[in-house]
Amino acid sequence: MPLIGKFTPPGDKSISHRLILFSILAQGEMLVKGLSNCEDVLASLKIFRQLGGRAEEERGGLRVWGLDRKIPEGEVYDLYCANSGTTIRLLTGILAGVKGEYVLDGDAQLRRRPMERVAEPLRQMGAKIETLAGKPPVKITGGALNPVEYLMRESSAQLKGAVLLAGFSAAGGPTTVVEKDHTRTHTERLLDYFGGRVESDRLRHTVYPGTLALKESFDTPADPSSAAFFLTAAAFIPGSSVTAENILLSQARTGFLRVLERMGASVRITMTSDTPEPVGDVTVEYQGELSGTEVPSDQVPSLIDEIPILALAATRAGGETVFRQVDELRIKETDRLMSIRHQLGALGARVWIEGDDLHIEGPTSFIIPPSLDSGKDHRLAMTLVLALLAAGARTPILGEESIPVSYPTFHKDLSLLWRDRG
Repeated sequence: MPLIGKFTPPGDKSISHRLILFSILAQGEMLVKGLSNCEDVLASLKIFRQLGGRAEEERGGLRVWGLDRKIPEGEVYDLYCANSGTTIRLLTGILAGVKGEYVLDGDAQLRRRPMERVAEPLRQMGAKIETLAGKPPVKITGGALNPVEYLMRESSAQLKGAVLLAGFSAAGGPTTVVEKDHTRTHTERLLDYFGGRVESDRLRHTVYPGTLALKESFDTPADPSSAAFFLTAAAFIPGSSVTAENILLSQARTGFLRVLERMGASVRITMTSDTPEPVGDVTVEYQGELSGTEVPSDQVPSLIDEIPILALAATRAGGETVFRQVDELRIKETDRLMSIRHQLGALGARVWIEGDDLHIEGPTSFIIPPSLDSGKDHRLAMTLVLALLAAGARTPILGEESIPVSYPTFHKDLSLLWRDRG
């Protein structure tokens, strides 16, 4: 049964986080339209309010008043980041330069995620940060920071963003971050959009200390990482044609579309806006069996969150697909690399790991095990739902309740697109 129709995913999660967290540094007020209501973003919003920020629902969106770094002093703030790596990492960079005492913690999955990669460059700036064996909880004594030039060893937009946000509060000059590979540019774009001074030259990004001023209103584009599930499924489910409307089209976020094109899918993009981020509609149509492809390491940052669903597409494609140097998957909500291998393997797919490379050989005739286990990884859970849909079968998916972490309307949108047309 094909997937057919149009849908609009929730507001982009990465941008939604930044709109809320940047408001800690900004002055003024802003009506945010289309803010993601996923559990990760709600964790950022709860923390913003806990720090003294004001945010009120009103017709048309959420009105936010900037804190302008004026966090009430006199207490230690215990800030629960839930399952959100973006929240804890960006917040560490922001609070390192704001006077006060803070403890950042999260759920069991977040407590397994590395934080020294963020703490190390911030300490070079003079920040007082403690981690527990390199992981959360993170204790921060916020205060004066010094500028630094930092050469990244990992490809991580969260790390880049944390250092740039700390640099925005540093005194005495600009802070520069030099990336290993291109990653998401939302921090740089939004800092610039709200009045900060950011200069980028290929992999080199420099931020100057300053202040931010919120705009009167902001329309949040829809999340391409959420759209990717149904767009990719349309590429391998016969007869499918799916359009995702009003989605963010940043080159650093749409690598999955370029992979689908190389595999033989029909991909059509219609741009509708380009400020402060490119936005538009994307249609993917089934064009017959896909072909295997290679995803080189320098393309991985632009599709890191889409690898689970792309791996599923690879099981339906003819030949071998290889994802190079995807070790970053090992430190997601689960060891996502091993989880992909185990769960797609349980469905009968030929999947193996060589070093940090993920290999998949298709096409696969799925078998249906008694159950599947997402490990409470929201992206893997959605992938497994669509794997069963493609197989025309059902079996329990343990941890499926994690899906609202990033895509609370996933099942609603699925029911909209998947209809028996006789």
